Amino acid sequence: MLIGLLTFQLSFSQDNYISGYVIKSSADTLLGFINYKDKEVNPKYVQFKMRIDDNPIVLNTNDINEFSVGGDIYVKGVVEIENSPIKTERLEENNRVNLKIDTVFLQTLFRGEKSLFFYKNQYGREYFYIEQNNKFELLIYKRYYKRGDNKRLIAENNRYLSQLSLYLNDCEKIKSRLRNTTYKKNSLIRLFKYYYQNSSFDALFQKEKKKVKTEIGILSGVSLTSLNFTSKHSFEYLSEAEYDPSVNFSAGLFIDVILPRNHERWSINNEVLFSTYKFTGSYKEYKNESNYTNTITKICYSYIRINNMIRYKYPVGNMFVYVNAGISNAFSVDETNYKRVESKFYSEDRIDEDLAMTHVRKHEQGYIIGAGVKYNKLSLEIRYEGANGMSEHKGLTSSVKRYFFMLGYKF
Repeated sequence: MLIGLLTFQLSFSQDNYISGYVIKSSADTLLGFINYKDKEVNPKYVQFKMRIDDNPIVLNTNDINEFSVGGDIYVKGVVEIENSPIKTERLEENNRVNLKIDTVFLQTLFRGEKSLFFYKNQYGREYFYIEQNNKFELLIYKRYYKRGDNKRLIAENNRYLSQLSLYLNDCEKIKSRLRNTTYKKNSLIRLFKYYYQNSSFDALFQKEKKKVKTEIGILSGVSLTSLNFTSKHSFEYLSEAEYDPSVNFSAGLFIDVILPRNHERWSINNEVLFSTYKFTGSYKEYKNESNYTNTITKICYSYIRINNMIRYKYPVGNMFVYVNAGISNAFSVDETNYKRVESKFYSEDRIDEDLAMTHVRKHEQGYIIGAGVKYNKLSLEIRYEGANGMSEHKGLTSSVKRYFFMLGYKF
């Protein structure tokens, strides 16, 4: 039911309107609500509402010069785009840039005496711009092949470094930083931060880097475990025995690492759990009332489990619905691996005790899928896990299936 509800929400409720503004081509500023997608690719248009209950209107670079939402500022720019191939196998054998003109929304990284802008197209290619005389200047960078010693070498046209050296020349210390500045977003942001820290100017706007958040809490609940053995020969006392599901307590800690983009809906969920199960089975080989064997097995294991999952959550009213999937690695901390054979051969009765399995693994591996709901600091989840069990015999395969019903509390 939870997965179905989440699917419905994802299909029909992708909008995320939050407060923002647009500056129209006429220079009028409109306050309202913008559908904030929070994606890495620069938007081609925005969906805007004056009031939250209004129908949205679509605005593009023909309609507005600037908009701001979610801590981001985008400005309209008539800019040069460099179109040389960037895949290594398709690089050109010259350092000439291939430019075309386009009108796009640029993301503002710094605004002030010296400004820096960013554009990422739908193919994932990144461009950076500075502003001079109310015009946007592309920082030039190109990878290309050059000939050397009868082979092709990859070289770089790093004209952006000389452009930045000239643009930031009122800061004497900047040249020493340029040597280590690459054509990457974080590297250029560090350079401009250094400029404003060591010049007489203050940045009017600086895009804040979204930080990874963590949530820590406890989990407790119950597990419902089923055990199954498969064997072609020799282990009928295990493979033919019936084991009733084992219901046991489980508890532990979680650390949810929340990724900053996409409205913090994706996270990496990590857990350390204690779980256990207990099984008793019997198998009877009966020839007649004076000749039979009854084998009783007890299989009990306790584990420390390390679970690592990818989680996606989605707001539904004042709570979140989420799904997650990942892997489980469990390490045995206690075991009961016992077999009792009660046999009768006419007048002779005999009892033998031994290990049920002589080859067992201490490390169990499995996969996890689950769904749940979060409300404030509480969460409730149902989870399925399939694992390879404890048998390492070549002729005996074990499989363990578990359902967890877990209640979580975030500190």
